[in-house]
Amino acid sequence: MGNDEPVEVNHHVQHRYPREINFCALCGGTMASLLVLPDRRRQRVCTRCGYVAFLSPKLVAGCLVVEKGRVLLLRRAIEPQLGRWTFPGGYVDLGETPAQAAARETLEEVGMDVRVENLLGLYWSDPRPAAVVAVYMATPNAHAPKTSEEASEVAYFGPEMIPWEEIAFSTTCDALRDWTAGRHTARAGV
Repeated sequence: MGNDEPVEVNHHVQHRYPREINFCALCGGTMASLLVLPDRRRQRVCTRCGYVAFLSPKLVAGCLVVEKGRVLLLRRAIEPQLGRWTFPGGYVDLGETPAQAAARETLEEVGMDVRVENLLGLYWSDPRPAAVVAVYMATPNAHAPKTSEEASEVAYFGPEMIPWEEIAFSTTCDALRDWTAGRHTARAGV
């Protein structure tokens, strides 16, 4: 594999991080599971330089793009949850805010420039989440949504038409339930 060849992400491998890291990102030393003070929780620690790889969930951000009382969803063209519906979203990159990431991901996945508005909420799927999803309300600017490498289909759904049985993630269901219940009206800083 050359330096300029694109690499497709293997999400099954990605989800093994950080619990299964074996070598220190700083010095290459061996990592061991040790108790770390002051809270005495087990973390991955380098046996050579002492670097601690603190386990924490990844931050994901997305947009519920709403137009004329309908929410935009995309059918996933990639794993995980290939073929199921969700809203545009993805990981927050270092150096960007969650709101900026939500707007960027919406542009990348459905080709839409949006105005990010209030934070709908934070969502996670289990007691020890690997990711926390920040979901923002957004309104579209000039362009209509389109498909992409990540979205095989895009469509707007009214609250009564949401394909609940085909939703990709529990966090998507939770955010859509909050939207349909009208919990998106309170303004929050972005």
